[in-house]
Amino acid sequence: MSHPDLEREQAYVDHAYECLERMRGTVERAAAAVDGEVAALAMEAWARRRLKTFADAERGLCFGRLDLEGAREPLYVGRRWVHDGEQSVLVVNWQAPAARPFYTATPADPHGVRLRRRFRARGRTLLDLSDEALDGSLEDALRGVDDLLLEELERSRDARMRDIVATIQADQYRLIAREPEPPLVIQGGPGTGKTAVGLHRASFLLYTHRARLRRVLVVGPNPTFMDYVSHVLPVLGEESVDQRAVGELVEGVAATRTEPVDVAGMKGDPRLAEVVGRAVERRAAPRPEGLVVRLEGAFIEVSEEEVAALIASARADLGVSAAARERFRMQLLRRFYERYGSRLGGAAMLAFDDLELALRRDGRLVRFLDRVWPRLRPDEVVRSLLSSRQRLAEAAGGLLDPAEQRLLLRRGRGWSEADLPLVDEARALLAGPPPAYGHVIVDEAQDLTPLQLRMLARRTAGAFTILGDVAQATGPVPYTGWEELLAHLPDGGRAEVQELRHAYRVPREIMDFALPLLQVIAPDVAPPLAYRVGADPPRVVRADDLLAVAFAQAGRFAGADGLLAVIAPASLRPEAGGGSLFDDARVPVLTPREAKGLEFDHVIVVEPARIVVEAATGQGLRELYVALTRPTTSLVVVHSLPLPEPLLAR
Repeated sequence: MSHPDLEREQAYVDHAYECLERMRGTVERAAAAVDGEVAALAMEAWARRRLKTFADAERGLCFGRLDLEGAREPLYVGRRWVHDGEQSVLVVNWQAPAARPFYTATPADPHGVRLRRRFRARGRTLLDLSDEALDGSLEDALRGVDDLLLEELERSRDARMRDIVATIQADQYRLIAREPEPPLVIQGGPGTGKTAVGLHRASFLLYTHRARLRRVLVVGPNPTFMDYVSHVLPVLGEESVDQRAVGELVEGVAATRTEPVDVAGMKGDPRLAEVVGRAVERRAAPRPEGLVVRLEGAFIEVSEEEVAALIASARADLGVSAAARERFRMQLLRRFYERYGSRLGGAAMLAFDDLELALRRDGRLVRFLDRVWPRLRPDEVVRSLLSSRQRLAEAAGGLLDPAEQRLLLRRGRGWSEADLPLVDEARALLAGPPPAYGHVIVDEAQDLTPLQLRMLARRTAGAFTILGDVAQATGPVPYTGWEELLAHLPDGGRAEVQELRHAYRVPREIMDFALPLLQVIAPDVAPPLAYRVGADPPRVVRADDLLAVAFAQAGRFAGADGLLAVIAPASLRPEAGGGSLFDDARVPVLTPREAKGLEFDHVIVVEPARIVVEAATGQGLRELYVALTRPTTSLVVVHSLPLPEPLLAR
């Protein structure tokens, strides 16, 4: 039977949509009425952003209501605020303080809520209602709430991540809505929703603290991951966010090649910051000489000793940066102008600006500056450092031993992700730090090296939010605890570590299959608590022809709803990727690292033993743990070699 209030609530939602249409019309008319090209372009951009939030409301404008003690009217909660013609609020958006009890009220702490009602909708149509009396008088309330969450969790995956505003759980909301400071670490196992929490936290922080934060940076592990999550914040109506993979943070320098894990680990060592600093200092060593120019029949000179003193003064305050070079240029011009005035006295005819133009004539001043203070390109400094045994030895002497230096010498052309922090170090010294963000949110942070963390620290003007799982750490510099990582971030000692325990994505049958690995790779990490039960148990298939059997298993899911992925060791991936079945974009063939942070309905894991063997030292079982915890519905394991010991011990 349908809920007795379903028809009345549908009428309310219909009215809210009618008012939303009027609001949309107002925005469109305002954009069309603006005169002047610049103003019209600005208004058009504003209107385009506003109208996108109206379009996104078609996915379900309103998802619940609160009946509050002492309130005459219920409060409706949804994706965006809506008002009627008299400016009375019909729907409040989910970030508003008034909506907080929708996510946090409990029978023990009801926050003034008498009844919480949740809507199940398809577009503009309400399908069902679920009521929860905060005094506990409705016995089936929790079952109704669980049904709505489970229905959302059991929907097949899309090629893009969905927002979770209608089903945010209390443990997630308290982290989403937490103040921007002090720094926050969200530790969460597979399927606990930490990525969704981070994205919704970005939206919430900007809604609540926009004037202070202004812009937020969201960083993920790779471009595939960022493409998967990239549309969540625009759907929430948020434009003041930059979303980048960690390999995309250094403007103008692209990572086009991979690096052996030991090399990447060495390039992530914090000692490399000093090595790069020494290399910059050596390349930027001053070469003072006197500046002598004939003007108006007289020779005007600033001596070599004076030039050296001016360089030393600028560098004492500002290092070798572009700002220091500019200060030296201005001090040199002022000194030259003083000498010009004292040399010619009343016969001096040139103003300061005219004198500078005279010195610039024929490029004279520029050539002088380039001789005494060479202008350096950060990427060239790093390339020169890593390609020359002699330069590397000079910069790394006393810091790195010969074996470590040999590891750093460049192999092949192009840049790797491990090189980018080195370029960023040099750029910060030579050009100054990059623009900083009011808040930085970093996903899969447990895989970042100390130098990658320094790269993020330069972009952080305020606090940060770290998301990750130390049990899934597969980066080149493994950490055993968050305190090791936080040591490389500003104010990291004040960071609070909070944990998400409930695994909403991974069903218990699949989680139980993978958990024996957790006991080995991270015995101090509390196991995630699977929220869903009832999935088919994982199937383990033994085969000699791994790829043929994997293709056959993939074929069994070809007609099923949702996304399918094959996760294989790197040595098998090229062959698997060449199979015709995997030409379909819905069937990616990924390594465990490439699959990190992603989710699929059905996953086929190929040859766990080779995944373990081919991974970096000590990381194999972690990579396998990542692979086994990607599915939301079905898991198949295809192997020819014996399964790793923890899986045999189940």
